[in-house]
Amino acid sequence: MLEIERVKERLSQLDESEARSLLLIIYARLDTAIHGIGTGGDPVMKETVMDIFDIYKRLPSKK
Repeated sequence: MLEIERVKERLSQLDESEARSLLLIIYARLDTAIHGIGTGGDPVMKETVMDIFDIYKRLPSKK
């Protein structure tokens, strides 16, 4: 199974509250990277993208 398929399966198992929380966390990370004080440019953006990618990879399976 491809990684994207595993993530899609895990995302479909989230309830509405969990999905909203995840979206808020992602938004906060992006907002901080883009508008934060002393933004570090490309390195900070890359780190933020990798952090978000890791969030998806660590989603637990509810099976």
